[in-house]
Amino acid sequence: MSAAEFTDTFTVAIEGFSAVEREALGSVFRLAAQRSPTFQPGEEAGVSDFLIADADSAAAVAAVKRGQRLGDTVFIGGKSPIGANAWLPRPIDPAHVLRELEVLVELRLSLPDPPSEMMPLGPIEHAEAQPAPRPAAVAAAPRVERRRRPRPPKPAWPGGGGREVLLVEDSAIARQFLKRRLYHLGYKVHECASGEAALEILSKRTFGMAFLDIVLGPPGSIDGLQLCQRLKQRGAHAAGLRTVVVMVTGLDGATDRVRGSLAGCDAYLTKPLHEAEFIATLQQVDPDFVWEGAAAPASV
Repeated sequence: MSAAEFTDTFTVAIEGFSAVEREALGSVFRLAAQRSPTFQPGEEAGVSDFLIADADSAAAVAAVKRGQRLGDTVFIGGKSPIGANAWLPRPIDPAHVLRELEVLVELRLSLPDPPSEMMPLGPIEHAEAQPAPRPAAVAAAPRVERRRRPRPPKPAWPGGGGREVLLVEDSAIARQFLKRRLYHLGYKVHECASGEAALEILSKRTFGMAFLDIVLGPPGSIDGLQLCQRLKQRGAHAAGLRTVVVMVTGLDGATDRVRGSLAGCDAYLTKPLHEAEFIATLQQVDPDFVWEGAAAPASV
């Protein structure tokens, strides 16, 4: 399995727009830099994963249609072309454009999910975990067949050997990426979207491994660092029971890494994840993990 099969980095080409609006659209990529998935500028529409197109430009709309990319495009302008999956009115709001791109990724991943255990999220729901409302006209439009990346086959290697792990991530789309990645590496994933929900799960059972984001909701919520500390403290009082904790976060500063270390995490990974680094980390922290793909670096 190659890194490209599980990438959470996508390229986005821009069709049409004035120089001023293109500059505004550049903010989309800066906003995406610390998120998962992340988006980078694409040079050519034909080979980019997604597009942003000027809905008021006949030439831009025609180019999208010629390339049969209606379903992969965020249109911005007066109205949405029939068959499009994402549309926004002017003026350009980079945060809203980013949200629409994430919706397109969710649509691309809309085939049945691998088995998982999803605890009810209760009253703690975050706006980031909710898809943006779809315009009625767009939602009712016929879906256009989109070119999809090849889907990875069911793994033939033992991977995590069916080991059950806990995944705590408040972004629905980031959680889905990591869940799929772990599933295809042989793990059974129990997932939740908040520190509070994680504690509810942990009150009923234990896990050998946990993958935690640090920021888990609004200020005052239980974050990944606090959750890590509780896992480590609990393990210290249980006979021979130790939970390996891997932080997976967009916080990549030196201070953030020190805080993770002080909380007791066994590994610290930053978004967007790189497959070779992820595999190397699993080899380092999970003695049951077996990797039969290309050799991964010996350290992270």
